[in-house]
Amino acid sequence: MKKYLSISTISVMCILLSIFMRPGVVSATTYTTGSLIKLANKATIYYVASDKFKYAIPNEITYKSWYDNFSNVKTVSTKDFNSFKTSKNLVTIHPVKQLVKFANSNKIYVVDSGAVLRWVKDEQTAKKYFGPNWYKNIVILPQTDFTNYSFGADIESNTIFSKTRSSNISSDIDSELKNRKLIATNSFVTLTSVDSEPFLKSLQENLKAGLQPGFNYAVNNYFLTANFAESALTLKLLTVDKNDKLFVNDIEIVDVSKINLSLVVGKNNFVIKVVNSTGKENIYTLEVLREKSSDNNYIKYITENLSDNIDPKFDNSIKEYDINAGYDENVLKLKVQAEDKKTTVYINEQKLSAGYYGTSNILLDNGENKITIRLIAENGANRYYYLIVNHNKYPKLGDTDLSSLKTNFQSRVYPVFNPKTSVYYLRVTEDESRIIVSAKSNNNKAHVIIDGSKTASKNISISYGESIISVSVELVGAPEFTKTYKIRVYRGDEPDYKFE
Repeated sequence: MKKYLSISTISVMCILLSIFMRPGVVSATTYTTGSLIKLANKATIYYVASDKFKYAIPNEITYKSWYDNFSNVKTVSTKDFNSFKTSKNLVTIHPVKQLVKFANSNKIYVVDSGAVLRWVKDEQTAKKYFGPNWYKNIVILPQTDFTNYSFGADIESNTIFSKTRSSNISSDIDSELKNRKLIATNSFVTLTSVDSEPFLKSLQENLKAGLQPGFNYAVNNYFLTANFAESALTLKLLTVDKNDKLFVNDIEIVDVSKINLSLVVGKNNFVIKVVNSTGKENIYTLEVLREKSSDNNYIKYITENLSDNIDPKFDNSIKEYDINAGYDENVLKLKVQAEDKKTTVYINEQKLSAGYYGTSNILLDNGENKITIRLIAENGANRYYYLIVNHNKYPKLGDTDLSSLKTNFQSRVYPVFNPKTSVYYLRVTEDESRIIVSAKSNNNKAHVIIDGSKTASKNISISYGESIISVSVELVGAPEFTKTYKIRVYRGDEPDYKFE
């Protein structure tokens, strides 16, 4: 079993750089590529690059990966400082000098040339490249620095990785900015016909991840990652001398404008050879790591619109569920999202709108409805989940009951209210000509009808003698299940009157 790196106890304070001594203001004419400048009242140090932009160095850890001390930092005037445009990009850690960890993660990375983070997957690999005390070589960067980097392939014990190459092609900040493609590389322009060695002028490819490091005619080794869906690599190659011959894996290329190469899962190695008229060769290597297809076909979450809850509670390791739908819940709105965006989800064999997530509206029949959810992983593996929806044809017991029935003569109403009792009695005097009746249904979707009016309360005029006030509970869409309560009211002064 691999032992994964987890450095949770290391803590490094990342502070803004500050130069406490204030040297005299330096003339702008002394600024060259590689100058380090700052304002007198600010802590941040900037690197002046060959593109005439200044790049901020975000913290002391990054600074010390490039420089041993602050002796070359120049404090400049605001005018001179503003004579260089400020790049939106920041300086990153010197490649392969240290292992890197970010404050919000336990993963340990090597920074490859081009500000590419490559995860060191186990302790054995860390020891291989950084020795037995590898953990002493870890620096912790703030979470905010994370966006300054991109990702490359993970490094394991069997990975081919050259620390020397990465360090050499990023010997200074300017070189690293070029490797990050922030500064254009056009050094091939200086080559002339008297150069004895043949070179590539450009190397372009079609993969999303991008070439690592950025192309430089003098760099001979490159790396690319491809996701599983990227099954072919298309190259466009140009040589400095148009008369040079070009070979890919020893096959001469006639049409260099579009070279199509198939990719297998795993490592793909391509050797690009440039040969001039004298027979002299220059070899570039390109390693493409195509990721394996994902086998993840699990659901991340399920939501629905019914008043009942899924049973058992959703757990993506459980495949079968039940839920009840009320008689008036005729449509199930089922929302599903897969864990992996490369997964395709089907509900009753209908593909969801976004592939890996979406909502399906399902018309429910009375009785049992079986809903099938099928997830197809990127590698084609299927996983099924089943949801049984029991749609009630009839209202549940108690859906047409009142939860309360009151009048302004409540103390005289008998018997005491009970939702199962449907007839009540009330005697009022001859002078009491109006009664206020209020009622509330047990089912909040039902309508309460008092004396013919759809209302929760009504002021009703009562005549002499006996009268009957009806209070009904009517379910939407099911009037045949209406339940009626009655209040028999007698108005008068006959003490011996009896209800019949």
